[in-house]
Amino acid sequence: MTLHETVEQIYEAEREHIYAYLLCFGVRPQRAQELVQDSFLKLYRRMEKGEVIESPKAWLYRVAHNLALRDYTREPRFDELAPDLAAGEDTRGSDVEQGAIDSQRKAALIQAVRALSPQQRNCLHLRAQGLRYREIAEVVGISTSAVGEFLRRATVRLKEVLDGY
Repeated sequence: MTLHETVEQIYEAEREHIYAYLLCFGVRPQRAQELVQDSFLKLYRRMEKGEVIESPKAWLYRVAHNLALRDYTREPRFDELAPDLAAGEDTRGSDVEQGAIDSQRKAALIQAVRALSPQQRNCLHLRAQGLRYREIAEVVGISTSAVGEFLRRATVRLKEVLDGY
């Protein structure tokens, strides 16, 4: 497999996930697309130079994270949950009452996610994308134990909200 094919395969597998991560980070959708492209370009250039990247997925998240941090210093929108993520109602069945309950539960969960600290949101999103604690620690630039604590606090808070429904 050529370098181009390898990077293209990684791109197809991870593009949407990294884009969603950047939206959670508070990056505007158009800018998030640019940062995703920049991240993959950096990956291609590194691999073209012969550098071996053990976990391209974790490496890409780290690069995207750093690019988003730089973007944040120029335009502070870090704590906002991207409106794209709240769109789309769940329409399971025709039971109006259940639909209303589901809608309220979803709204409460979105609000609870918004209330999480940026570090908790980042760790939670990266974990949901399948990264291990060690990889999340590398991406976000914190210790593995801090990742565990951020995830613990986030899940406790979200569980409290969901248990209320």
